[in-house]
Amino acid sequence: MGEVLLERNSRSGAKQLLSVTINQGVIKAEDSGRKDNSSSDLSNYKLVKVGDIPYNSMRMWQGASGYSCFEGIVSPAYTVLIPSTETDGLFLSYDIKRNKMLSVFQRHSQGLTSDTWNLKYPQLSSIHVRVPKKNEQIQIRQALTKLDALIAATQSRLSSLELLKKALLQDLFI
Repeated sequence: MGEVLLERNSRSGAKQLLSVTINQGVIKAEDSGRKDNSSSDLSNYKLVKVGDIPYNSMRMWQGASGYSCFEGIVSPAYTVLIPSTETDGLFLSYDIKRNKMLSVFQRHSQGLTSDTWNLKYPQLSSIHVRVPKKNEQIQIRQALTKLDALIAATQSRLSSLELLKKALLQDLFI
């Protein structure tokens, strides 16, 4: 993986704080709904640029990573990956969330129990992966992005129908 994902170690405290989540990927920390427990001194926080893939070193085996659409900073405990020029970052962000890859990350994580398992960049970079040519990566990414949009639209429609059902049931029993 070290050939397709390099590590960014730049530090900056003057950017917006980002969160890396298992389900939503990289989001603005203010949109996470969680209490801000970041340090008052953010100068050691790691810089994330648009297109980077930050991940939680202690939760990579659970899929705590994502493609960043934002420039910002993350905790120094996180690792920030830069896709190489021969790779499509969004494709890689999908690829590293596959169950097969999560199992590989779990096997390469170090620590005595799942609470302490940690996958730092040196271990991640040594994992052997096969990556298709960039034009194929882009085609796969485009298909997966369309599926994501379809799933989101379906979930939105389902939520609307559930609200309608609830309203109709209330009218029925009044």
